[in-house]
Amino acid sequence: MADPLESERITIRLDADDLTMIDEFISDSNEFSNRSQLARAAVRAYIEMRVGGKEGTNAKPNEILVQIPSLVLDTVKQLVAEGVYSSISEAVADAARHEFLHKEHVEVLKKDANQQGTGFKIVPGA
Repeated sequence: MADPLESERITIRLDADDLTMIDEFISDSNEFSNRSQLARAAVRAYIEMRVGGKEGTNAKPNEILVQIPSLVLDTVKQLVAEGVYSSISEAVADAARHEFLHKEHVEVLKKDANQQGTGFKIVPGA
């Protein structure tokens, strides 16, 4: 495997419509500042999606690809633009925390884990 500190340049050919779509996406995005950043993220996401997070990929164990309705995405983008969140990922993670880690639900999870004799740990900032 190549040294992670080294990189190679590749060339791809895209038609004008694809380039326009990419450039518009980047200009609307708070996550990507250039085509290379987007291309790297897109290639990684595509491969990880296809292999399903198999061993040997660089996927983080808590990293997933999620498709959300356009209206929800537009709302999240607006919150990012207003500075409520620093990124779309942060907003989605916060929504998941609020949905799944509210006090009552955490207490039920702890109780179930204690009854089953399994460990249960809340990781701050997770």
